[in-house]
Amino acid sequence: MTLFFSRRSYNTSTNRFTNNASAVTRYMSVLGDGPDSGTWRGSMMDQSAWVGKVSDQMGSDDILIYVHGFNTSQAQMLRRTAKIEAGVKRHGFRGAVIAYDWPSDGSLAKYPSDRNDAKRTAPALVADGIAPLLALPSRPKIHVIAHSMGAFLTLRAFSDFGDSIGPGSSAWSADQVMFAAADVDQAWMEKGAWGGLVVKERSKRFTNYYSQLDEVLNLSGNFINGRARAGRKGLPSVLHAKHVDVYCNEQYKRDVASTDRTVPYSHRWWFDNDGFYKDMAQTMAGTDAHSMSTRRVTNTSDLALLT
Repeated sequence: MTLFFSRRSYNTSTNRFTNNASAVTRYMSVLGDGPDSGTWRGSMMDQSAWVGKVSDQMGSDDILIYVHGFNTSQAQMLRRTAKIEAGVKRHGFRGAVIAYDWPSDGSLAKYPSDRNDAKRTAPALVADGIAPLLALPSRPKIHVIAHSMGAFLTLRAFSDFGDSIGPGSSAWSADQVMFAAADVDQAWMEKGAWGGLVVKERSKRFTNYYSQLDEVLNLSGNFINGRARAGRKGLPSVLHAKHVDVYCNEQYKRDVASTDRTVPYSHRWWFDNDGFYKDMAQTMAGTDAHSMSTRRVTNTSDLALLT
């Protein structure tokens, strides 16, 4: 079973989601091997029933939320969520794995449109996903893995809410927040800058996985946004204490055949890499960043993923 909540609009005539933004959040449960299989079936429900299903999926007090990126269709989101769940559970993660589905057009030509939709639908990640899950009696630990433009959406979502949205009187927070191939300005993540402050306040620890061989982010940084991306260049040199930069060039070069190192795949290879999932599982378990078996020291303050 795959559980997700979506801000794509829903066409009641065709009983299908569209690539347009919706004013309401819909909660879904999917059975089967995915939308390309003959056994795939989806069920819509209210928030309370959906939160209950998430709770039923928890074999520990952990919930991992996947936030997809630019150029991702709903079908691709579902397949990737299943991959992430299988990957982290191979390495001991026992919590629920769910996804936030925002209205990406699934087209390389729609970058500006996707960015606008990410910004527009960002608040639902917290208001309609994280907040009601934090209100469960078990007070679960919420982890986030955001890919590409999903990192931009996550920053926008976290920055839209103050302390009052959380359960009880304490400030709300995720536990482990992880970005992979983050399509966000590197400068935003410096200590004292708005992105750095947001993840400092709303996570127990922030981990940035980056690859200098990511050619999609090379285009995003040099030609679209005109500023270096955190997912390609890493975090700035001045960081908050609980922010960890993980260099992944060597893992990519070792595990991805030269014939597969296309521009698109350099941006999404993470989700086919078992070492990445092993590192994620150790991160969510709260293992000290410098003690993980998946990492190596470098000649900088960064750590290197090399499993």
